[in-house]
Amino acid sequence: MPRRLFEREHESFRDSFRAFLTREVLPNYAGWEKARMVSREAWTLAGAHGFLCMDVPEEFGGSGVTDFRYNLIVTEELGRMGTAGVGYPLHTDIVVPYLTKYGSPER
Repeated sequence: MPRRLFEREHESFRDSFRAFLTREVLPNYAGWEKARMVSREAWTLAGAHGFLCMDVPEEFGGSGVTDFRYNLIVTEELGRMGTAGVGYPLHTDIVVPYLTKYGSPER
């Protein structure tokens, strides 16, 4: 059954994220699992490429993209490649929304 949920720009994002996973995550994943820790560089690179916390407002350094389908693509691709343990969705979809909603510069 064809999926009609995603548009061309979503599929372009998927292609970019899949390439990132292939290049940056897959070669290192087994070592991270063994060490029980993902490298800081993997997080920094994912953020630099715009794959993390897409809905953070621009005023705080994010892209302000509120289309959750991008988050879904990240989760799908991590699962498809067997690399869900990297944890990107945990921080992007669960932790960061609390910070953007309830945090303040004073806290």
